Amino acid sequence: MKLWLTRLFSRGSKAAAPAGAEGHIAGTAMSLESIEHMVQNRIRLFLRHTWLVTFLGTVVLAGLTGLAVYYVTKDTVMKVAAGPEGGINTEFVQALSKKIAKGRDRIDLQLVGTAGPKATEQAIIDHDADLAILPSTIGKSPDWPVVAILRQNVMALIVPAPAVAKAAPGTAANAAAEKAAKPAKKTKSAKPDKKTEKADKTDQTDDDGKLTKVTQLAGRRIGIVNGNEASADLLNVVLGHYGVPLDKVQISQIDPANLAAAIHNDQVDAIFVAGPATGRSITDAVAAATRDGAAPSFIEIDQAEGIARRNLAFDSIEIDAGTFGGNPPTPADSLKTLSFPEYLVARNTFSHAAVTTLARLIFSSRLALAAAMPGEVKIQAPSTDKDAAALVHPGARAYLNDDEKSFFDRYGDQIFYGLLIFPIFGSAIAAIATYFRGTHRTRRLRLLQRLLDLVRKAHAAPTLEAIDKFERDVDNLVVAIIHQSEHEEYDQAVQMSFSLALDQVRFALAARRAALVEQGGAESKPGDKAAAA
Repeated sequence: MKLWLTRLFSRGSKAAAPAGAEGHIAGTAMSLESIEHMVQNRIRLFLRHTWLVTFLGTVVLAGLTGLAVYYVTKDTVMKVAAGPEGGINTEFVQALSKKIAKGRDRIDLQLVGTAGPKATEQAIIDHDADLAILPSTIGKSPDWPVVAILRQNVMALIVPAPAVAKAAPGTAANAAAEKAAKPAKKTKSAKPDKKTEKADKTDQTDDDGKLTKVTQLAGRRIGIVNGNEASADLLNVVLGHYGVPLDKVQISQIDPANLAAAIHNDQVDAIFVAGPATGRSITDAVAAATRDGAAPSFIEIDQAEGIARRNLAFDSIEIDAGTFGGNPPTPADSLKTLSFPEYLVARNTFSHAAVTTLARLIFSSRLALAAAMPGEVKIQAPSTDKDAAALVHPGARAYLNDDEKSFFDRYGDQIFYGLLIFPIFGSAIAAIATYFRGTHRTRRLRLLQRLLDLVRKAHAAPTLEAIDKFERDVDNLVVAIIHQSEHEEYDQAVQMSFSLALDQVRFALAARRAALVEQGGAESKPGDKAAAA
């Protein structure tokens, strides 16, 4: 306020006053102090209304307290990117959101739908989401540490069961089939060599056109089932390891609803699908590939261990017989393939306390979530070891290691240091108050110095008009002294100083006025005599 008033009146004084007009500057100073005094009087008058001040202070304090409580207790919004729409990941987010809504935890889980894993990755890169559900083949950024492992996905290369052509009774084909079905007569022959028998068996497998190996997929038609974790990139990992270029196979994207028709119309030679081993993606694909009660066969990834060593995103796994279900149960025997986990990741800059709460909710509700999505979800805790393959989010690690922090654990240090720093601020405020109290003494000295300067100027006043102007300045200074005396109490010594200075100024002005009048009268007498002559 003082700076603004000073600048305002200084500009006004420079614009209105002629050069060298000291009296106007003195009047400006008086006006500045008068306005400052008026403002201070208004403030003191307001502070005298105790009830009003108490009421307003209570309202302000209650408002600040309410604002602090609101920010402390408001729900934490978590945007989770997942896709594709209608897939396992989006269903999991919706199920978890319903579970959280039934409790009292201050978390608002919001789904950010995406078209698939790549779009989900882009959403968290662009900060459109705080968390994301990503497979280990994509979510490897150190900025997105793992909160939980939602499930283990497996790859399945399914060969549909061949169509059985039924021949009419009595036909030549039927007679040939019956003849072939009759047991042949035993004849004596030389015992075949084991190596020759194995070679004959291999040649027969290759000759009948049945797909049993990954290398046989070259030149074949492979249908990738949509709506699960299967993709051309995952298929390329397997084919590339076996030396089969991706451009040597015919790839087509097939909707799950059209899969049975595509198999019936012989549009594909093999099906590629990835997801939970007991989930509906693989189960539905197996059911669609079953023909006339004949179960489909599977292409084993027999070099899964080697692929896993070369790519840490994958693991080698043995699928037990009957895991995929179906009628008859599939696979008929154990099957070696690749698996990879599905992670719930979070940005490392996101609130660790909020992630700790979310991790507690997920792991404490994992049985309920698994029951809500049977066969699709099997939540596991990521390893908290320092050499683990996946980096664990600090918030999730705090829960898994039983290191959750309470309110005072999180903010205790700030409160402690705040209590230490507060006296420093108190001392600073006291020093500022002392400084402003010292300004009152400076202001008294300035007023007294102006009076003393007027004494000196009064002795050198050239005209009666200057004497009149100095008297107006004295009157203004008297007003300023009275205003300041109302703001602070003057002791007897200060009052005596001002009284002596005022008396001295008035004596000097009166003496100079008398001298100028007498000097003016003496100069007028010779002029009158000359006029008379």
